[in-house]
Amino acid sequence: METVHPKMIRWTRVTLAVWCCWMAGAESCFAQEAAFRVYPYIQNPTESAVTIRWLSNHPDQASVEVKRKGCCSVFVSNPRLVESLRNNPWGPEAADRYETPPFLHSLRLERLCPDTLYQYTVKQSGYEFESEFRTSPPANRPIRFIVFSDCETEPESSTSGPIDWPRGRDSNRPESVGKYLVDQTIGFQQNLRIMAERKPDFLCVAGDLVESGGEQRDWDEFWRHLSGKYGRVCSSTPIFPAIGNHENYGGPGSFGGYSAEAANFGVSKYLTYFEVPSNSATNPKHRGRYYRVDYGPVALITLDSSDGQPANTGSDTNHNLEGSDAPDFNPGSEQYQWLEQQLKDAQRTRRFTFVQFHHVPYGSGPHSVPFGQEKFSGQSGIAMRVLVPLLQKYGVDALFCGHDEMLELSIVSGDEHLNNGSRRTRPLYIYDVGIGGDGLRGPAAGFDNPFRKFLVHDDFVEKWEGNRLVSGGKHYGHVEVNVTKNDNGNWQASLEMVHAFPVTDDLGKVISWERRVLPNSVMIAP
Repeated sequence: METVHPKMIRWTRVTLAVWCCWMAGAESCFAQEAAFRVYPYIQNPTESAVTIRWLSNHPDQASVEVKRKGCCSVFVSNPRLVESLRNNPWGPEAADRYETPPFLHSLRLERLCPDTLYQYTVKQSGYEFESEFRTSPPANRPIRFIVFSDCETEPESSTSGPIDWPRGRDSNRPESVGKYLVDQTIGFQQNLRIMAERKPDFLCVAGDLVESGGEQRDWDEFWRHLSGKYGRVCSSTPIFPAIGNHENYGGPGSFGGYSAEAANFGVSKYLTYFEVPSNSATNPKHRGRYYRVDYGPVALITLDSSDGQPANTGSDTNHNLEGSDAPDFNPGSEQYQWLEQQLKDAQRTRRFTFVQFHHVPYGSGPHSVPFGQEKFSGQSGIAMRVLVPLLQKYGVDALFCGHDEMLELSIVSGDEHLNNGSRRTRPLYIYDVGIGGDGLRGPAAGFDNPFRKFLVHDDFVEKWEGNRLVSGGKHYGHVEVNVTKNDNGNWQASLEMVHAFPVTDDLGKVISWERRVLPNSVMIAP
């Protein structure tokens, strides 16, 4: 694969991390990267504990200093070689810096104070990394979190050029499809930069973190954005992911595709990187695939929508994947029963309940063509509609998904069971947030979404003045959720759809980036 020399990288690709490396000296920076395969990142926070993880290229032990108000505690890591992070065994991956699996360091810090900021320093192989983390707050503290999906990282994102950019309805550009203004690497970088500037309490990724779950270089690229040379938001901000179809994808051709063996290999990488709360699944192969997090006033429930039963029916989300370790989600399955228990408890103990999984049940893209139609993809999210009545029954406030690679809002109304046995109509807000950093699709012919309320491609008109983009259009972005109290002391959750908007000059060249909030913001009261 062609390598782009740092001197040839455009200014828009220069992140804070690269700038700091240049200031400190490129040689020192690259030496530090040789020590850290992935810089330290935060996992599985509670009010009294947090996990710090990182990956090194050598088996050297590392020390971690944790400080708060002048007090310092020192811990020592016990690295272990992680064979699950080896390169794809079915075909040679393109030349990259790493030919051997890394060593995983994971420290669980306990007996911490709630809602407290700590500084930490990791000393690894003669190099130091400094950052900070905050423990989870009690249930009475307002929080902010951000959700995105479908970044689908791969090294080619930097070398294959900008992707196709379908024009929305009523665009005043003559061509129906153009090329986007930057490549996917830059788009994802700027999206993450804007997220980091908002200082969220945590991030959610509703699946398709990488292009090919079975190709290690795609995972290396993901962490270069989240805790590496492109950006380090996860060194201080915990991330809660969901498994998407691409995590189950070994890779094209000889790399395994959607075979059960390739899917298990790809998901084993996912399970290695992320530590999440236990779901106490009876089948040990299902542990780590779905989980619940309580953070302040919010319960976040993450499901695995990879594969439904019976296979190759309207109840299945992947007709190319059969026999893998993925759990069923249909009524009667262990995951479904677990979900109902968690929803019932969250309704009682938390002010807001949010759910995330990858396959959007109502959408306007190629994965929302109904089963049996000519353009059915074999990976439709329509099968996930089986969960919607359960989500409504227990008053779920919003559902976050991806897969169709849209920025779309659907609102489903239905009956909610109240504690006193009465019923009322309560909407379920369903978001497709699949604009993290990959494709920028337009809607598909034949989709089935009777509940669509907003689709950025059609409902946020792209406007130009000559070659200068003024407003509108479909861009990389996310949804920001702010859970706060209003002036009357009542809880509320505001959900904003956000674009990383590329500001251009009169020649059409990107000169800066802005955070722009789209219309159709939602306000929810518990």
